[in-house]
Amino acid sequence: MYRLIVDRCLQPHPDGDLFGWRGALPYLRLSTYNRQTKPEPGEAGAGTAGALQWLFASQDGREIEKRFRKEILSTASGLTGPGKSKQRLFRWLIGELRARGYQRRGEWPFNVEKLGYVTICAFIDRVLAENPRRQLLLLGGEDARRKAIAGDGTGRPHLEPFDRVECDAHKLDARMVVAFPSIHGGFELRKIPRLFVIVLEDVASRAVLGYHLSLRRECSAQDVLRAIKSSLSLWSRRKLQFSENAYSENAGLPSGVFDHLRGVCWNEISVDGAMANICHRVESTLKEVVGCRVLKPQSADSFTSRRSKDDRPFIESFFGNLAAGGFHRLAPTTGSRPADKRGGANPAVVADETAFQLEYAEELLDTLIANYNATPHSSLGYRTPLEQLQFRVPPSHPVRRADAHAVSRMVGVRKLCTVLGGVESGRRPYFNFSNARYSAEWLALRTDLIGKNLWLQIENEDDARFATVSDKKGLFLGVIRAAPPWHQTPHSLFIREATRALERRRLLHLSTRCDAVEELIRYAETHGGKLPAHPAYLEARRILTSQSQALALPALHVEPPSEQIFEQQIKSTCTTPTRPAVKPAMRSSRDLPKAKTW
Repeated sequence: MYRLIVDRCLQPHPDGDLFGWRGALPYLRLSTYNRQTKPEPGEAGAGTAGALQWLFASQDGREIEKRFRKEILSTASGLTGPGKSKQRLFRWLIGELRARGYQRRGEWPFNVEKLGYVTICAFIDRVLAENPRRQLLLLGGEDARRKAIAGDGTGRPHLEPFDRVECDAHKLDARMVVAFPSIHGGFELRKIPRLFVIVLEDVASRAVLGYHLSLRRECSAQDVLRAIKSSLSLWSRRKLQFSENAYSENAGLPSGVFDHLRGVCWNEISVDGAMANICHRVESTLKEVVGCRVLKPQSADSFTSRRSKDDRPFIESFFGNLAAGGFHRLAPTTGSRPADKRGGANPAVVADETAFQLEYAEELLDTLIANYNATPHSSLGYRTPLEQLQFRVPPSHPVRRADAHAVSRMVGVRKLCTVLGGVESGRRPYFNFSNARYSAEWLALRTDLIGKNLWLQIENEDDARFATVSDKKGLFLGVIRAAPPWHQTPHSLFIREATRALERRRLLHLSTRCDAVEELIRYAETHGGKLPAHPAYLEARRILTSQSQALALPALHVEPPSEQIFEQQIKSTCTTPTRPAVKPAMRSSRDLPKAKTW
């Protein structure tokens, strides 16, 4: 009994604990086999138990074992990639032993069949098992390593609606075209490189609160703020051109279905480590307008690392439904993998043949998201996300709402600028801001402001022609307007930056007598041949279309408002009237009109 307890039960186990009562199990081997004599294989190959251990215990074997372990755990071991074979490691060890004379002396493993392949492979598996993190990286790749970091979900907190919101971007797996008016008449179809959709989803109810379709090649902080603004603004159904009954009966977003949930703030937002999500502009806006904190990857409240689907599982599941139930069913889809293409066809060619335009994707995306909110969910007791919100957040439930005026200008830009000018030279006071000069009639009389730093803010992110001026204490001073050629057509700062970049490359010429946005549109429509559409052109197209729909006016040239009118609109938080535009018709390539609409 004494030997049973001391020599077996109190011995250390490989798992780091003692054997305990496990050591009392009959016929349980506590220690590994240690060979004491040189292996001498018989006629049938017997007598070589522990031969590799005997080899590594020799003077040369210790160095070989150390180098062999290092080779097993290296990325060049051959265990990574599609093959994942141990042949390279086996050949490496055999080569080392052959170079040291083992084959010449006829020692193990050169005196047995298969050169000890089974024993060497078992040693490789044991080394990998001793280093589980490295094993995950070598055998499963980076995705398996990140997935192993995540917990099993038992530590997740119990969340109420609007306690936590998940935000992420998803690339649409489809090829689309945009119709460019041709100088020869009619239209030309240009391919769009790729589009991203940024979505905000409530964790407790699985309801999508808002989204934004980014027309740029990469998502920016402004795109993230637009998605947040969409979640806090009123949603309404689109007037669809491809169908009259695409929306289901109860489809919609919470802000458009329930009046008491319009502009409701949340407490936490979970994002990945992309700079567009965690930059100072986004964090400060969320703190000031929404009053929430940002959960970054590898923080105390996060569950895994960046770019892992297990850190934001609910929105990743939504993206899977969005792809499988929507864009992957289209003819010009690229799929998540090359094998997902429809019939092996080229999506770019299919997009040209079917003339699947950008406007179709915008309307399809809105209907898919609205219908998702009205689809029963298994984890909600087969309630829809909207029904779950209505059940858990009734009209009498207290909620925290964002200020409507703060939401309307949350995407705008605010910067501390110096008033320039000179009394002696007769130059009227002005600002230099974002590749444009700003001034106004009231500012021309305020020579006392020259040299002072004032806050300049663009209220409407889609109309950078006008900006408000206030001092450091927050006192409103007035409205200023951009000088030519930026004073006519509404535009964003991204359009202005892209236009200036083309001007520096001598691709277009800007003067005070022209309209810079019209020059950009003219350049995009007359140059480049079959090149993809310029992101700035798509942005200008979106702004002009939205302004035209907001005004509901015919496509006639309208003079932009004066500074006095715009100042009154800023104070009353009304939408700025802008120049309307015609939305390109969505129709087949055979029926495209032969007249220029821009």
